[in-house]
Amino acid sequence: MDQDIEVIDEITADTVEINQGGAGLVQATTVNVTQGGIQTASTEHLSVSQGGVLIAETKYASFHMAGAGLVTADNVELTSASAGIAIADTIKAENSTIGVLFAGTIEGDATIKVDARKALVALAAVVGGFVLLKRLFRSGSSDI
Repeated sequence: MDQDIEVIDEITADTVEINQGGAGLVQATTVNVTQGGIQTASTEHLSVSQGGVLIAETKYASFHMAGAGLVTADNVELTSASAGIAIADTIKAENSTIGVLFAGTIEGDATIKVDARKALVALAAVVGGFVLLKRLFRSGSSDI
């Protein structure tokens, strides 16, 4: 049973409903996605069920059995969902996974791979390594 899935490049509207389809860029006040996907969403309220968003910039985001690559929001709710990078004031999660998390408040049950402290330590180590390598190569090249 083949179904045609419609994909629209760009949508600008007050309310957007995507069911078994997709869009490249969505700019709207309210966006609801069911079994579909969006590359980039810029909205006040985003709800995704059994779908995904690559980049979401919103005030409120809700993901149910869904995923996001990068989500920045005031409030994020994840239910059996995942996010690669989540930046939010408040995260509420149940049975969910977050790759890198920067949040003020975390509620619920989430598997967090890297939180803000670990990310800053890793960044400091990488910067320190680059500085050390630069000094080593700079002093080694003057001897030639």
